Amino acid sequence: MKKYLDKIGLNGPGYSVHKLRHTAATLMYQHGDVDIRVLQDILGHENLGTTEIYTHTSSEQMEKAAEANPLSGVKQKK
Repeated sequence: MKKYLDKIGLNGPGYSVHKLRHTAATLMYQHGDVDIRVLQDILGHENLGTTEIYTHTSSEQMEKAAEANPLSGVKQKK
């Protein structure tokens, strides 16, 4: 992998197979609507907690999840 990173000019200390893996997982989760369990399988993790490290939840995702809750439109009694 290092050979290919060198070939495309991404050979600095900030680039590694690990970082590419982390970035791909984060992008799939945040923008590809890939379920975390599917990501777990793709990454080959036995423990879901390990996969969660790769996924950073955005505020927008949290808001969408709250809005998707079937009870989100229920008004509280006064």
